[in-house]
Amino acid sequence: MANYSRREFLRMGTVLAAGFGLGRAAAPALADGLQRIFSGQKRVLWLQGQSCSGCSVSLLNSEDPGPLELLTEFMSLVYHPTISATQGSQAIDTIQKAIQTGGYFLVVEGSIPTKMAAACELGGRPLTTILPDALRRADLVIAAGSCAAFGGIPAGEGNETGAAGVGEFMQSCGIEPRQRLVNCPGCPVHPQSIVGTLAYAASKGYPDVNSELFTPDMFYKNSVHDDCPRFHYWQKQEFAEHFGDEGCLFKLGCLGPLSHTNCPQRQWNGGVNWCIRAGAPCLGCTSPGFARQQAFSFYRKGEKHHAVAYNEQDRKGGAS
Repeated sequence: MANYSRREFLRMGTVLAAGFGLGRAAAPALADGLQRIFSGQKRVLWLQGQSCSGCSVSLLNSEDPGPLELLTEFMSLVYHPTISATQGSQAIDTIQKAIQTGGYFLVVEGSIPTKMAAACELGGRPLTTILPDALRRADLVIAAGSCAAFGGIPAGEGNETGAAGVGEFMQSCGIEPRQRLVNCPGCPVHPQSIVGTLAYAASKGYPDVNSELFTPDMFYKNSVHDDCPRFHYWQKQEFAEHFGDEGCLFKLGCLGPLSHTNCPQRQWNGGVNWCIRAGAPCLGCTSPGFARQQAFSFYRKGEKHHAVAYNEQDRKGGAS
């Protein structure tokens, strides 16, 4: 295991803070959190429900620390269903031991099949029977990605599994999500959202979150629309009519006002690009209503399903 200096932790904390637009003042807290996870003071248990594993793949795109350092040195990872070498009965024993010991951060990827328990099993046991104890004994619960946060694609209209987000499942089990659950939506979730949330929580405890959506303010407070590089076109009411045109992308289906995330600041793949910079409208993948309605296509030329404006109730799962 590498021996990292305090200077190295501060450098990575600064990189995380800058990536989220938090400013230099947040760097020491993130550095402290990284150092505590690195030293094993905070263990991470990762469980997976109904998902495509896209959020796990996204985690492997982490930079500074990179995926190898993150998984083998910085993150005291007890178990991960996709990445861990441990499988079979040994994996089940590892999970059960971690749950009984307690004191870990629980990351849940994917939605929970509340009406079809057999849709998601671990070692022959339904996830719905393993998860309640894991939730109760965790110091913090992080819903990684929109499926875990709000149901996402598996919870689309007409699904047979009763797919639910982690918060909804916690409430059904009599577990209060407030001061315990942090939703980090996205399809997929950005790796810095997970690393940053873990680091902050390890250092400072439960972060400030939206009172209804449980999304951390430091990463999800502002909408894509607020910080969009095409915002000046919106102000002038100049709209693109065809893909590739200059102008605001609302008439091509952009859902920037519904998607509260910091894509405009940190972008993706090491800051190479993101949806709107590439000329595509925002899909609203961090919103509670993402992919929930059969009649709601991802790309909607002409805005047949929305007016060219949205309100706060739309963001929080109202008319979508």
